[in-house]
Amino acid sequence: MKTLTRENQMIQILEAVAKYGNISVVADQLFMTQPTVSKLIRNQERQYGVDLLDRTQHPLKLTYAGEYYLNQIKQLVQSYQVMSHEMQQFASNQVGRLTIGVNPSLAQIILPPLLPAFHQRFPQIEIRLIEKSSAEMETAIINQELDLYLGITPAYSPKLGYKRLYTDSGILLIPATFETQQLPTESIADISPLVNGRDFIVETDTSGFQRLVNSYLTKYHITPNVVLRTANINTAASLSLGGLGATIVPASAISPLTKEKMRTVSILPTTFQCDIAIAYPTQCDCSSQAQGVIELAQKQFQTIHEKRD
Repeated sequence: MKTLTRENQMIQILEAVAKYGNISVVADQLFMTQPTVSKLIRNQERQYGVDLLDRTQHPLKLTYAGEYYLNQIKQLVQSYQVMSHEMQQFASNQVGRLTIGVNPSLAQIILPPLLPAFHQRFPQIEIRLIEKSSAEMETAIINQELDLYLGITPAYSPKLGYKRLYTDSGILLIPATFETQQLPTESIADISPLVNGRDFIVETDTSGFQRLVNSYLTKYHITPNVVLRTANINTAASLSLGGLGATIVPASAISPLTKEKMRTVSILPTTFQCDIAIAYPTQCDCSSQAQGVIELAQKQFQTIHEKRD
């Protein structure tokens, strides 16, 4: 590394003066001429207005200012070398930070298969997670406040690109407090007979999933009695299990154990489906770390859903 050449040269000269106490010997040891060594020392002395050498003594010694200068310049060179090494790692994307937004309701589904694999591949990349509503995440991606967003496929914007990870279906959860006839064992298209006029739990309108639910309810003219709005799908499921009302959740959000405790009805995928995607800003190129997350996410979820199929 040829950076800080003058500083490295001064370190060699002053260390040699401290060792040999003679400019001629210093010049010979460093394969330089005596006038050149003297000139370099004088230049630094004029720059700082102090004597670096005590020329009243023979052999020559460094003054207190000279000792301080040597110590500080060695620290400077060492710090620069460390900084240069770190910058090279930044340039090769070996270290850095990746800010990922994820919908809180889907975090426990999406993140466990993905982040451990990413950390193994990029161990020096710090991952910063932001958990907010879909609408807030979409805005943050467009404003380039996030590197990536994981969740329901965002509404179209020319400033957003995305890659689909998998397609999920919907499940209707019916609390035990509902008096119903025998539930269908196969997926159905229209759930209106089961929920029309009955207590119903929904997510807030900033939820990407609720956007799909609203569209589905409107299409089939379903009019439940909305008793609660929550920002979290898991909260909606828990309250439904507690008997507050029915709700619709993504199929992947229901664990087998939880499903055993609930009365569920699968909604026909052709009438209700949601794509889970990884979104990124299109105004700038993705970093290699962000691209790594995208590639890993597509690979991980493809493998997971192939096993399920």
